[in-house]
Amino acid sequence: MSNLDNMLVYKNFNDAQQALSGIEAIDYYLAQSVIKQCPVRLNEKDTCVLFHLVLALSESQRNGHSCLDLAVIANNTLWQEEDSDINQGRALASASENLKLASGFLFPDLTCLLELLTSYFADVNSEQAMIVLEFEHLYLRRYWLFEQQLACFINDKIKQVNRADIAKTNEIINHLFGNLDANIDWQLISVANALNKNFAIIAGGPGTGKTYTVTKLLAGLLMQQPTANIAMVAPTGKASQRLTESIVAAVNSFKDNGDINPDILDLIPSTASTIHRLLGVIKNSPNFRHDQHNKLNCDVLLIDEVSMVDLPMMTRIFRALPTHAKVILLGDADQLPSVATGSVLADLAPWPTTQYSLANKSFIEQVSSQQLPDFEQALSVDYLTYLTFSRRFSGEGGIGKIAKLVIAGEAEQSWQLLNEQGNQELSFVDNKTLDDYVKQLTNDYYAPIFEANSVATAFDVLENFRILAPSREGEYGLENLNNLVEQQLAKQNCISANSELYHGKPIMISQNHYGVGLFNGDIGLLFKDDTGRLMAYFADGDSYRALSIARLPSFETVYAMTIHKTQGSEFNNVALILPNTGNNRLLSRELIYTGITRAKSHLQIFTGKDVWYNGVKTKVSRASGLTKRLFNSLK
Repeated sequence: MSNLDNMLVYKNFNDAQQALSGIEAIDYYLAQSVIKQCPVRLNEKDTCVLFHLVLALSESQRNGHSCLDLAVIANNTLWQEEDSDINQGRALASASENLKLASGFLFPDLTCLLELLTSYFADVNSEQAMIVLEFEHLYLRRYWLFEQQLACFINDKIKQVNRADIAKTNEIINHLFGNLDANIDWQLISVANALNKNFAIIAGGPGTGKTYTVTKLLAGLLMQQPTANIAMVAPTGKASQRLTESIVAAVNSFKDNGDINPDILDLIPSTASTIHRLLGVIKNSPNFRHDQHNKLNCDVLLIDEVSMVDLPMMTRIFRALPTHAKVILLGDADQLPSVATGSVLADLAPWPTTQYSLANKSFIEQVSSQQLPDFEQALSVDYLTYLTFSRRFSGEGGIGKIAKLVIAGEAEQSWQLLNEQGNQELSFVDNKTLDDYVKQLTNDYYAPIFEANSVATAFDVLENFRILAPSREGEYGLENLNNLVEQQLAKQNCISANSELYHGKPIMISQNHYGVGLFNGDIGLLFKDDTGRLMAYFADGDSYRALSIARLPSFETVYAMTIHKTQGSEFNNVALILPNTGNNRLLSRELIYTGITRAKSHLQIFTGKDVWYNGVKTKVSRASGLTKRLFNSLK
């Protein structure tokens, strides 16, 4: 047996699978690579622990964590099959013994883990090592670099002194907001705060007026610098379309009311793009045309729906920004984090309330003529302002109430509210089978699509309602839900039972295609044109454009959508379908909150009590060092 073979903890992946429940091949082979490249000969025990650390790190990163928090896994057994009797539970250095004794691996305590890793890094070239240890967190080097770079970029923006002239800023604020009452206007405060900073976040839930507020902010920035080159982006095509619509609507409203100089309003961009389009996609490459070597021509960058932006993408954005550029982030920190690695907005907004330093508070009071409350100085984050008053959800409405209870983790109170009778905004469905419920939804909301005599009417029907699900697979997943809808439509003779492509079929693009201008998440309808030819229609401003189905990138049926995919979208009516039994590992309060807040007028929830309680009590918490890097450097 070679020395290399002696270093391997398991003979092969199949052996590892028998000992470690639920592991993936990609994680196993990464761990093997780290062990094979280790320049020092570790003893068998240390080799075993290091292998399992890297295995856990790789799995953690695939699940959205930027790193592995060693304190979380210390003294814990991972990859243990449920209901297995593993009293001794420790995987030994010898794989053969490990397979005889137990399933899973018991990690040693934190001190032992840190001693092992400290010893390991003392004997390797740290710049070439595939893993990095910092803050008692273990990183894959790639993600450590992303996090480190992003923290540096943001810290540089924060430290750029851009103290605006008080008299001039006061004049701008008065022009934008007019006469004020005695109550604090947090929209005004957020604008005043961002006018004198190169990095600002405006956070808030649905209906709090983030895009309305940022339109005034853009007007204020243009009053400061009329030649400023402003770019507006969002993570998806749908989100960028909604940002465009919201900004244009706000500009038109301000013009109609005569609130703001129309010449300034005309300078605000009328179109937002996707982040990918702004940076410039290079075919078959993970890189973009704009990077640290080819900067964007941009003075102000506005990014909406920031909760959807992952760590690598945010880092790439900042790499491509000129040093002087202002960055404004909009988002709801309570929403689901991105489907990929990191939770950037949650890391940048670590407290649930606005907390300004004394100096920042003094400046804002001078330029706004408003009296701010006292803030906790130990928690001061000057770049962050929360908007808390929702104009969409009234204080008495069921949607707003249950959203607040869910994100606060109030399982019992939210369940009681769900079961209350007579709520005009909220309905709890517990007296139907899934098949019967989907049949009712199809009859009420989707069958009318096939009665529409125009594309515009069909789109109005489609965009009025959506079924939301937590996942793709399973009885309650979107694939089965879409099938159930189509089966019911076939029974009603709206469609042919055997037809994949049919008049009235709603579709969602699942692959970017810059050649035809379609992007992941774009919603379309298959509809016959005047000649009877079946075409694919997509919203294009105030009209619709038709494309041959043959030209489309990959797409899927979209009567039902995953909650993740609906971020950046909203519908008048929503049916949120959650499993009614069992402990679903995908459910969390953030997932349920995100689904709830997609509804503007009425929300139906189909679920069971145990699932609801488990979901609301489960909080998404992603391991990251970004907050620590940021705030350590600001002290």
